Amino acid sequence: MKAPEYDLMRSVEDRHWWYAVLRSLVQHALAGRLPPRGLLLDAGCGTGGMLEFLQGQICDLNAAGVDAAEEAVRHCQQRGLSSVQLGSVEALPYAEAAFDAVICLDVLYHAGVCEELALAEMSRVLRPNGLLVLNLPAFDSLRGSHDVAVSGARRYGELQVRTLLEHSNFAVEMIQYWNAWLFLPLLVWRQLSRIKTELGPAGESDLKITPDWMNAMLTGVGKLDAGLCRELRLPFGSSVFAVARKRNRSTGGMLHGSN
Repeated sequence: MKAPEYDLMRSVEDRHWWYAVLRSLVQHALAGRLPPRGLLLDAGCGTGGMLEFLQGQICDLNAAGVDAAEEAVRHCQQRGLSSVQLGSVEALPYAEAAFDAVICLDVLYHAGVCEELALAEMSRVLRPNGLLVLNLPAFDSLRGSHDVAVSGARRYGELQVRTLLEHSNFAVEMIQYWNAWLFLPLLVWRQLSRIKTELGPAGESDLKITPDWMNAMLTGVGKLDAGLCRELRLPFGSSVFAVARKRNRSTGGMLHGSN
C-alpha cells in the first residue's frame, strides 16, 4: 500500500462508518469464541484501529499485531500499541501454535502477498481449533481507483474464499457478503473511477470523512445491512467476511461444523 494511504487510514479509521461496521462484524465473530485471557494476532494490522478497539471491548484480551509497513507500525506505536511489530504475513515472527485467534482484514488482496503462504503461516501460529477471522474485498466488477491507490491486486467471491480456506487447513464456520445496500451505486462509481484511473497517473482512495450526522446514519444502516446479509445470506456485497477454525491434523477432521 502506498505510504500516504497509511496517514489517511489513521486519520479516518476511528470515525469512518465502514470501519465501524467492520469492527462490529469482528466483535460479533469473536464473541464467546475466545478463552479467558485469550491470545489474538492482527495479521496486517495497519494503523492499529481494530487492535485498539478490541482491547477496549474484550476483557483480559492479550493482543499482538504485525504489519509489513514501517508507516503502519509507527502509527500503532503512537497509539500506545507496544505489542505491534514489523513483519510479513508470509513469515509471521511468532512461534507455532502461539495464538487462540488470528484476524486478517483486507490484507490478502494486496499486490505482493501470496495468499496460500500467508494462510499457511496463520494456520501455523494458531493453536488446534484456533479461530481465523478474515475480511476481503469482493467482486472484480467493483475494482476501481480505490484498488489502485491501496495496491489491491484482486477481489474475491464466496466460493473462492471457501476454497482458499479449506485448502489451507481451515474448516469454514461462516461466510457472508456485507455492504450489499451500496453494491449498485458503488458498482457505478467504481466503473467511472476505473475510466478516470486509466486516463490519469494514479488512483484515489475512497476513504473520506462525511459530516457527523451522515457518518452516524451510514454506520447504522451499514450495521443493519451486515446483520441482514448474515441472516439472509445475500449473494452480493462489496466485501466478503469469513470465520473459520484450524483443523486438527492429528484427527483429520473438522472440530466444528461448516455451513
